[in-house]
Amino acid sequence: MPTTEQESPTVRGRLLDAMRQCLTDRGYQATTIADIVRVARTSKRSFYAEFADKQECYVELLGAVNVELLAAIETAVDPASAWPAQVRQAVHAYITVCESNPGTTRSWIRELPALGDAARAVQLASLEAFTALMARLTGTDRFHAAGIPPMSRETAVIVWGGIRELAASTIERGLPLSSLEEPAVAACVALVGGTAAARAVD
Repeated sequence: MPTTEQESPTVRGRLLDAMRQCLTDRGYQATTIADIVRVARTSKRSFYAEFADKQECYVELLGAVNVELLAAIETAVDPASAWPAQVRQAVHAYITVCESNPGTTRSWIRELPALGDAARAVQLASLEAFTALMARLTGTDRFHAAGIPPMSRETAVIVWGGIRELAASTIERGLPLSSLEEPAVAACVALVGGTAAARAVD
């Protein structure tokens, strides 16, 4: 399939969507470029006009999905709500995005680390973005009134890693991601509220 310069962004998007589908169908390791171009209904020539290799396509997709995830969380949280409600809103948004990207969610945790330095760069960028978001969301009047300081980096790492692992294991067990909402909310509320309790003891 010939690709013109004007068509290139559309082709790139189709290839990323195809990678997303392949992650759900067979995972990253088992996916080939032939699989990606077949799903995208394009050619290997078009693929290599957009990406150097399968890994570059994969890493770009994960970065894009992470941006979607963080944007969805920030949009879902209503700063006028009571702080436990805000925690629930954030967790629900996380689960909703993961449900629409089950293959990507699992692959992020199980397959991305095997990429070494490339994986580490993506993981660190995502963690830093999440940490900044959590500090911003918990730095509002509702949290301040409850004696809760902006979320620390350490707590953000616990939340980020714990919920991702829980989501991956839930998918692998064939259970709906909605089943983890209540335990995830309870754990996050306990972590966030525990910060205020610890400060009171100090």
